Amino acid sequence: TVIVANNVTTITLTPTATDPTSTIRVNGTAVPSGTASASIPLIVGPNLITVLVTAQDGLTTDTYLVTVNRSQSSTATLSNLALSSGTLTPAFNGAITAYTAGVTNATTSITVTPTTTDPTASVTVNGNLVISGTPSGAIPVVIGPNTGTVVVTAQDGVTSSVYTVTVNRAASSIATLDNLAISSGTLVPTFTSGTTSYTTTVDNIVTSIT
Repeated sequence: TVIVANNVTTITLTPTATDPTSTIRVNGTAVPSGTASASIPLIVGPNLITVLVTAQDGLTTDTYLVTVNRSQSSTATLSNLALSSGTLTPAFNGAITAYTAGVTNATTSITVTPTTTDPTASVTVNGNLVISGTPSGAIPVVIGPNTGTVVVTAQDGVTSSVYTVTVNRAASSIATLDNLAISSGTLVPTFTSGTTSYTTTVDNIVTSIT
């Protein structure tokens, strides 16, 4: 049994026969004694490789079994992180895990699109599973700071990274009236939110208004 790292995607075997008149097959393919086999692709997990040695008599054989265990990926980083509104500060870098962004007051929700470096990793946004490279569900943002978390978990299920994004929603800058009414009289001119000066005339018996 051999254990290799996740980044090892192929392997070769070099079998050497005790008797040079023997023939050797690796996974069914003939290999000259003392030379490397063709590259054998490895999947994550166990990979069984058979080495069949046949004596010169053509009858006597020995089979050797080699199990190569390719480790699961431990990569738990993002290759990109994007918001539907606002710009990340600093600019995205997979090695940086804390960001801020500003959005206008009119922005009431955003989505986050995380892309994992390793496609076998999983990612959540605020605890909700998201497919790498696709937007999260809408996340409400209140006025002021809103901190969200993006957690990347590697294929090995152990290694993880946490990215935080604090989105600051601006306060409203609207300082106008939607309507203005008085209990007596009529405004002149007719009310519009862009007009700030009005007059009205009331009867002499009117001593107060609301």
